[in-house]
Amino acid sequence: MKLPSINYLLAQAKNGAVLYPLTLLFSLIGVSIGIYLVEYESVTTNTFPLINVMLCSAIAIPLFFCIEVFTDKNNYNKRYRLLFNLGGVVLLGLLYLTLPTSEQTFNTSVPYVRYAIYNLAVHLLVSFAPFIKSKEINGFWQYNKLLFIRLVTSALYSGFLFVGIMLALASLNLLFDVKIHEKLYAEIWIFIVGFFNTWFFVAGMPKNFNELDQMEESPKGLKIFTQYILLPLLGLYLIILYSYGVKIVSLWDWPKGIVSYLITCVAVLGIFNFLMMYPYAKLEGNGWIKWTTKAYYFILVPLVVMLFIAISIRLNDYGITLNRYIVYLLGIWLSMVCLYFIIGKTNIKFIPVSLFAAIVLMSFGPWSMFSVSEKSQSNRLKHILEENNFLKDGKLVNEQTITIDTNYNRETFVPQNQELLNDSLKNEIKSILDYLDDHHGFNSIDELYTQDFDEKIQQHNLKKERWQRINEAEIYMRALGLDYRLYCTSDNGYISFSSNSQDKLINITGYEYETRINGYYYNRNEFNKDENLVTPFSIDSNRYEFKTDLKNEYLIIVYKNNKEFSKIDITPLKEDLIKKHGMVQKYDLPQEELTLIDSSNTFNFKLVLENISFNNENNKVELNSYNGIIYFKLKTTS
Repeated sequence: MKLPSINYLLAQAKNGAVLYPLTLLFSLIGVSIGIYLVEYESVTTNTFPLINVMLCSAIAIPLFFCIEVFTDKNNYNKRYRLLFNLGGVVLLGLLYLTLPTSEQTFNTSVPYVRYAIYNLAVHLLVSFAPFIKSKEINGFWQYNKLLFIRLVTSALYSGFLFVGIMLALASLNLLFDVKIHEKLYAEIWIFIVGFFNTWFFVAGMPKNFNELDQMEESPKGLKIFTQYILLPLLGLYLIILYSYGVKIVSLWDWPKGIVSYLITCVAVLGIFNFLMMYPYAKLEGNGWIKWTTKAYYFILVPLVVMLFIAISIRLNDYGITLNRYIVYLLGIWLSMVCLYFIIGKTNIKFIPVSLFAAIVLMSFGPWSMFSVSEKSQSNRLKHILEENNFLKDGKLVNEQTITIDTNYNRETFVPQNQELLNDSLKNEIKSILDYLDDHHGFNSIDELYTQDFDEKIQQHNLKKERWQRINEAEIYMRALGLDYRLYCTSDNGYISFSSNSQDKLINITGYEYETRINGYYYNRNEFNKDENLVTPFSIDSNRYEFKTDLKNEYLIIVYKNNKEFSKIDITPLKEDLIKKHGMVQKYDLPQEELTLIDSSNTFNFKLVLENISFNNENNKVELNSYNGIIYFKLKTTS
């Protein structure tokens, strides 16, 4: 094999720079900002504008690459090329304006989710843009084959280059004690992935896309990869999914939500595999590829039906979220693709074009994933509140006043409406409020409240560090008169109680000794030997031990000859906590509620727990773990 000369490599690099100047320019801008943020992010007051420019530069790389290959393939003159490039700059400016410029109380995630969708759409556009106006199916496949090979090759070269430089720097440090700037590694990675990788990728692109349709090159390596690796894996996944389908039918057990994601991934893997195998069907002896491809779309139909059943159950129970909207939309797209090829159509461009259209359509308008999911969850919350008489004429009936400060009534808050809902509904409300907080904000439900939280929270949070800011979902739930926590609603669950005042002074008057005790019994069957459950201590040269009787939930003090000395029964403390708070996970209890004071015929004790947890399995609550301090005074040493 003849290795390329230095002159050839330089010519290819020059070719990439001449043909794709804006692509390389924006990659350099993005890399420069990324390196600047690595160096100065900690001292930069507001990083949002810089991050937004970097993100816009990142999406500009495939955007201007797409513009270049489209205008080149269609032989547009310089005037039209300039107009397309100006249009790309305008689109980037509009995208920048949609991104948040600072961290406010309103949710900042949705603009970035929308950005991710646009980024995916632009990459899809790259795959078919040059051939959107032509009927050159072979040219389309050859072009995408080239994209795939360039992508893999550039990633391989970039990876080896980075590892090589890292080893060189590490050698300098180890052998010559050369001090390496700790942020240099990240900066080199950003430069290689952002700029070198981009330049290497475009340097290998052809100058004339019109010649691709005449190419008949079908790499043997690609055929081996698709036929002997991807295809068997696809068959294995299909067998697993069909076996799960048989289980559903035989047991009449409706499919779990996770199956929707599995079906989507397997379907996309199969479509990708058969796209790569497309030209090999024309070769002699490969007729099986054609009928296997068509059979695959028939095989997908029952799985797509199962996907719709699974996601519909989730939608009916929990409403529409961003993830469920995407899965449902992909189900519709898969149905269209299956129908298209089942009826005998063969234009493989339909796959990326239809997916691109679906992604763009779901990103804007009243039908968008953002509008529909926000409306679905806010309506679901309103329905729960209306059904349980929390609302009258669109307003909360018994709204609790919440003070907007760092504690927001945590010390004195007593939920007034706690008993009006069962634990399952309270969990649903918490889940909805958390979802709105994470993705949409609370504009859609502000009308239910008489208190204007948004402005007050915004003013409060502007003066605080991120970890000091208010949890808005907790504010809105407490205003409903409900405690903001996870409620245990089934026969199986994890129950935990923790103190919020470990630093509070504890009165130890009347006690002579103290020792820390703890036990963790997450797998109770593994603890069969006494030494696994022992906390030893000594008094006046005598050895004592704490042992835990898991069956009866005693902490037992035993003497050195293993004679039982005294018992501390935890059961009353457990029953009191569960009666007062329910089977929940609660992390802010006053220390007094986790304190047990008692005496026996041998000593007085004060057990001060920091945390205690239980497993709730089949209506049986068993001790799971505990930790804290026990203070005591012996009455006798016999």
